[in-house]
Amino acid sequence: MKATLKTLILTTFIISVMLSACESQTKRMEQAQAFYKEGVELREQRRSEEAAEKFLQGLTVVQRSDKTIEAIQLEGQLCDNLGAMYLKHGLFEDAFEQHQQALHCFKQTSDSSGMMNAYRNSGRAVRAQEQYTQAKHYYDSAFRIATFVKDTAMLADLHLEMGRDYYMETGNFAKGIESVNRALECGLNDNDTDIAHMTLGILHYYTHEYDKAKGFLKEALRSERAGLKMSVYQTLYAIAYSEGDYQQAVQYHTLFSDNLVQSEAEHSHETMQRIKAEYELKAQQSELESLHRTRDLKLYLIIALTVIALLVILLIVRKKISDHKLEMEHFGRQVERDQNRIHELVSDMETLIRTNDELRRSQQSLSQKDFMMIEKIMARNKIMATAQALSEEINADSLDFELTDNDWKDFIGLTDLIFDGFSQRLLQLYPKLCQWDVRICCLSKNGFSNQVISILLDTQTESYYKRKTRIKQMKMDLGDDKRSFEEIVNAV
Repeated sequence: MKATLKTLILTTFIISVMLSACESQTKRMEQAQAFYKEGVELREQRRSEEAAEKFLQGLTVVQRSDKTIEAIQLEGQLCDNLGAMYLKHGLFEDAFEQHQQALHCFKQTSDSSGMMNAYRNSGRAVRAQEQYTQAKHYYDSAFRIATFVKDTAMLADLHLEMGRDYYMETGNFAKGIESVNRALECGLNDNDTDIAHMTLGILHYYTHEYDKAKGFLKEALRSERAGLKMSVYQTLYAIAYSEGDYQQAVQYHTLFSDNLVQSEAEHSHETMQRIKAEYELKAQQSELESLHRTRDLKLYLIIALTVIALLVILLIVRKKISDHKLEMEHFGRQVERDQNRIHELVSDMETLIRTNDELRRSQQSLSQKDFMMIEKIMARNKIMATAQALSEEINADSLDFELTDNDWKDFIGLTDLIFDGFSQRLLQLYPKLCQWDVRICCLSKNGFSNQVISILLDTQTESYYKRKTRIKQMKMDLGDDKRSFEEIVNAV
């Protein structure tokens, strides 16, 4: 009887523990699913930082749960969404890690749709880091799954994304045109259709098929997005200029400028001019302070030498007087010699003072010559002259230029001369920067606008913004720095 009672109590205890564990597991899953749903809603509302926090909270909960199929599937969804938030904020390496974890989870649950999205998102993350070969591998994997499950919408998105962000970036324009046309054949929404038309226009421009390019670009102008229209007008301007229709080119440039102001109000011309003026003033003040320090140092050195000389003279005189007190008969002649010696020393001091005055006048003359020489060098430098012309007015004459490596070398050397070895200090701080990155930083250091810099680099303004972001986040490792690219460069 006692044994039976003990067995009953033990059995009851075990069942209670199992029920409690099941209840705890169920609560954790419900809590994790609630965090996931809240994160998705916040993401749809474009509140990315709050959405990322919810996804992180859900991931923390689900990772403490038992590894059931349901828990692994939810973990994959949370990781994939969290990676998308990281990618949006430029945290490319963290985004890639999350997408890879999501891919691992989806493979465990045999979720084809989840694997397809994780492959595409992994491709986006490595493409943002300019790892194009690896990006192509992930995109191709997503293509294979989308083709297998016959997901037309995903195929359309993948074709458009490959044409715009992969083939155009790697210079395979023919393949890019083919890919975007396939996206249109699969069917796109209105916004993506406008992006596809803009992309086709740019790709046909690169292949010198101007008539086709203009047709697609004009179709893209149906969009209400100022940033998209800005890129369209920039390409139409380039086509009109290439065809010699300068009047039309001027009109397109005006429209480009209007949309540029609308989409990038924070980067207005007035702000850039203010920043340029402030840093030019700082540079002038720094140069003036350096000059004053040099002059003060020389003056202090002369005064110190003068005092030492006087002390030496006094010591010599005192010694002479002390020695000759014992020789009274030679006193008169010795005093005369001492007086002559003093006169000679005074004469030497006067000569020294005159020499010092001549050195000062020579230094001032030399400084004026240095400033004149710098101005002459600036006027002769092709990049400085071209950029100045583009800043004042963009027309056929100012756009007719060709820059060589020697021009860039001279320009960087001039920037180092003006800003006290800027490029060497820049590379010491950020050794990952390549030659083109240094050129961009030097152009920004000289205060030229984004528009002027993108024209000098022969690239789209939108691509130039992306390049600045990659330099800041990947080459400078300043992804968490709240300062703008220009503020970071000007702080060097």
